[in-house]
Amino acid sequence: MLRPQIISNNSTLWVAVFVAAIGCMALPSVASRDTITHDQKTRTEAPWITEFTPCDIGTPPNTLAAECATLEVSFTHDLQPPNPDATTPETLTLSIARLSSRNKASAADPTTVIAGGPGQSAQDSWPQLAAAFHPILADRDVYLIDQRGTGKSSALRCPPAPSGSGFSTDLNDVEKAAIACYDAQNVPTQWFTTSVAVRDLDAVRKALGVEQWNLYGVSYGTRVALHYLRRFPEHTRALILDAVVPPQKPLGAELPLHAQQSLDALFTRCEARPGCTKAFPGLSKKVSELFTSLKESPRTVQFENLSRGAVESMPFTDQHLATSVRLLAYSSYGNAILPSMLYDAAVNGNLAPFARHVAIQERQLSSSMATGMHAAVICTEDVPELASLANRDSMKETYLGDFILDAMPVSCLPWPRGVMDADFHAPLASDVPVLALSGSVDPITPPEYAELAISELTNSRHLVNEHQAHVQAPLGCVPKIMSQFIATKDPDSLSVDCLDRLTPPALFIDANGPLP
Repeated sequence: MLRPQIISNNSTLWVAVFVAAIGCMALPSVASRDTITHDQKTRTEAPWITEFTPCDIGTPPNTLAAECATLEVSFTHDLQPPNPDATTPETLTLSIARLSSRNKASAADPTTVIAGGPGQSAQDSWPQLAAAFHPILADRDVYLIDQRGTGKSSALRCPPAPSGSGFSTDLNDVEKAAIACYDAQNVPTQWFTTSVAVRDLDAVRKALGVEQWNLYGVSYGTRVALHYLRRFPEHTRALILDAVVPPQKPLGAELPLHAQQSLDALFTRCEARPGCTKAFPGLSKKVSELFTSLKESPRTVQFENLSRGAVESMPFTDQHLATSVRLLAYSSYGNAILPSMLYDAAVNGNLAPFARHVAIQERQLSSSMATGMHAAVICTEDVPELASLANRDSMKETYLGDFILDAMPVSCLPWPRGVMDADFHAPLASDVPVLALSGSVDPITPPEYAELAISELTNSRHLVNEHQAHVQAPLGCVPKIMSQFIATKDPDSLSVDCLDRLTPPALFIDANGPLP
């Protein structure tokens, strides 16, 4: 089952809940150590990259076999941020993992996978996406480079916050958390942005002796992939963009609107099915009333913490509910259970499932996200554009509200502006082959974002899966389509009829599942 990878609490950044694109929500991998053939090939490694040796990647206990190496890259790439520090390190060590193709005679153009977030590790995220790349691995190696500031590449992590404090709507709390996060960093953070990361990527390509490679980016990773294409078009063979973040749009400016659109689409889908309408009459109105009630009168909710085997209680506000709803909506399976959960909460006052969900979120953030890197990126690339592009009046009408417009700038107060190329937010024009993938009810990167991103990409194609949410790579025949695209570089010739058979899970009527 598709399960959303949850993020939420931690000191930085309560606001990270709103803008993190969460690029890896996928089927549990069915790959095994047997699918990796470490010793079947002989390669000559470039002298400045360490030798690839067997390793395990992922997050225990969900790990897979790979080969790992490191590369020393320039810390600054001769770039200058708006507020340079007096001193900076000379180099930074990048962690690289390789998944070897099953064909001993690998194609000369490997594929690299760029994780989402910003703040996720490509290597830690791999087990969730591995099955999607099984067809590509038949003939091509796959490289996973932990972007600087994530995973094993000098991760910028923040100190944990007290349990439950990540949902404070007090801007003083937001600022204190941001200061604590920034003070925890021991390197100048101005060089942990997308503009620097793409130069790291090209340094890896050069070190591997690869002339051109293919890039798959997921969510925030699509921003990285597009900017790599902008800077290094001659070394980009083909691009797959999954849950697209267009360069013209800052993360956060429209997030509450898209989240509301996604929830409204779910209500409409329920209303179109007699069984769902009968089970949950007046669902939309009742949910709206529930949000209003929680905003006016937060409650204390008891729930069973399954990981600890104990009954716990927590204060529960409209923001707890809003965050849980939005993150469940990242997955079509989350959407399938939301009507039942929301109706039970609104009619019977059963908020325990959402409270349990929040507890899971609080535990997972520090391990799944480098929240300092997240801040370094959004405080340079997104927040400066936020106020001029966001529609506060429209956001107020959504279940997430407009708090993000106040919280994001406050969360960035201690963070210095970092390196950003002058053309970073400009439309991108190219004839490099591009395949864009979207879910029609994605709550953060809707199909119109992909359309905007590819508007001047003349050799592109956009596939939209109906009633699917965030991240398409693992679904149905999408892995086969991606492999076909990488092999042919011809988006127009792709056979995509199989997507007509890709249907979302049926809506649950109760805990036992959907109607027959």
